[in-house]
Amino acid sequence: MNFAVIFSGQGLQSVQHLHEIQDQASQYGLTTQLKSLTNQLESTQLEQTKTEQEAIFENTIAQPLIFALQYLRWQQIREYLPQPEFLAGYSLGEASAFCCSSSLPFAQAFELISIRAKLMSQQTNTRCGMAAIQGLNRNQLLPLLERTKTEISIRLNETHYIVAGPVQRIDQLIQAANEQGAQQVNRLKVSVPSHTSFLKNAAEQFSNYCHQLPIGRMELPVISASEGQKYFSYTQALPILSQQIDHPLDWYRCLETLKEYQPDIVLEIGPGNALSKMIGTVMPEVQVRSIDDFSSFDGVRQWISRFI
Repeated sequence: MNFAVIFSGQGLQSVQHLHEIQDQASQYGLTTQLKSLTNQLESTQLEQTKTEQEAIFENTIAQPLIFALQYLRWQQIREYLPQPEFLAGYSLGEASAFCCSSSLPFAQAFELISIRAKLMSQQTNTRCGMAAIQGLNRNQLLPLLERTKTEISIRLNETHYIVAGPVQRIDQLIQAANEQGAQQVNRLKVSVPSHTSFLKNAAEQFSNYCHQLPIGRMELPVISASEGQKYFSYTQALPILSQQIDHPLDWYRCLETLKEYQPDIVLEIGPGNALSKMIGTVMPEVQVRSIDDFSSFDGVRQWISRFI
């Protein structure tokens, strides 16, 4: 059985996911880091008069929260399920995949994710956002990007892109895309222009931070969303993760590489199940589900046991 695990990015986290972390924090050694995250969450609610549900979408909270969720779910997988052949991740998810594959202790991995989030937020001088545009190919989209001074963040397929930039420019792009005949345009719940040149300084500073990390080993290879390459070591991983901050991702190429390895089962570590749906479209013959599709981890184990 060829088993793969993929880690999702931001946008579909909920208070329920926060409660899941809180319920299992002590069992998996997340207590100290979760306390700092909870304090930041409460501070954000107090200072910015936001609800808990709104606050968990703040970038400096969202990234470490999602990583903590994915880490504890990864521990459950390691304990009860077969070892995957490889990992992959969408946006933040690739950083989570690396941390889960690496020999970094949880505290250091949590720090890496937190610094990544902090640097990305600090380098965003104006209020920014992201949108998904479906139904326009690259040649149709590029003139609109040039006109509005926005950029491609992620390619999902030949006619489906994630774009990013300052909020006012994203509003202009959304209007232009609709006028151009886009099938669907949706604003995303992300506040930083990830994977674009707007974060050039953040990428450089994160690279400097990564150079200070002790070189360890990776237990499992990761298929990257940069160019679909598979990497096995810190010396490959850290430059890729740094470059991804200010360079666009090609998730479709990552899926094409995933398809070449012919997995029998793919399990998504959410939040959400958006990646599972994409994989189901590209690889309809593969058994693919997200942990969020199940009411308990017992359901995940029972589903996978049907194919072992």
